[in-house]
Amino acid sequence: MEVLDLEDTRGPGAYQSYMEASSAPLTGFLFALPLFIVYHAGLWWLNTFAGLRWANAIDIAIGDALGRLGMAGPLLSFVLVVIIFLVMHAMTGRPWHWPPAYTWLLMILESLVMALPVFLLSRLVVRLLTYLPLSATNGGGEISWRANLALSCGAGVYEEFFFRLLIMGILTALLGGLGMRSGWKFVVAAVLQAVLFAASHHLPGGPEEILSLAHARERIPVFAFRFMAGIYFAFLYMERGFGIATGAHAGYDLMVVLLEVFAPLDAA
Repeated sequence: MEVLDLEDTRGPGAYQSYMEASSAPLTGFLFALPLFIVYHAGLWWLNTFAGLRWANAIDIAIGDALGRLGMAGPLLSFVLVVIIFLVMHAMTGRPWHWPPAYTWLLMILESLVMALPVFLLSRLVVRLLTYLPLSATNGGGEISWRANLALSCGAGVYEEFFFRLLIMGILTALLGGLGMRSGWKFVVAAVLQAVLFAASHHLPGGPEEILSLAHARERIPVFAFRFMAGIYFAFLYMERGFGIATGAHAGYDLMVVLLEVFAPLDAA
């Protein structure tokens, strides 16, 4: 009599199914889609009703780069992201199906949990320096908390897409092509993209210019904080995929903005 091998008929458990589904490129994009919508809808609302024209720097940079290539049109950066994720998912060979409903709830919870280490580290920076730039400036005017909420959603999506998916992916491929060992190429790529990620917040002429001697005491520790955050988000991206990395990044930014709204540092 033939003996049935239970190990061969048993499907993956709920935990393994969630881990695989949540790390898929298509799932990550669909999870980030509400953040895309909130960000772009927020910018439209601010531009139409408040006369403000703020946007995420990476969103602007991608649009400018595509414009130089002769491609013009609304939401160009968003269209590029959609195309890349569809191609990535097709290359994985995974099925094109909608994940179970519980996947989305668990991804939200996991993202909030994963945002806590960065948030707590930022609070430590605040306590040590009594300074952390919680809002950017444009033409000398402080961005409202409503604009910051929209920009936080955009930062989570576009910065993870640019620094972790594109920059780190390109660096990893280049280092691999140079013969660097698999483990080391990911470490070096993560460090390099973290430097670029931190530096992008301190560009010359900007409100947080790191070379400003008058604010060097604050700028350098904040640069170090963002460098560590870049390493952390790179680890999340490699281990858990784009969706969780984006959710954690946006979750951290939203925590900071909401804390400033409901419990301003000046009142602490």
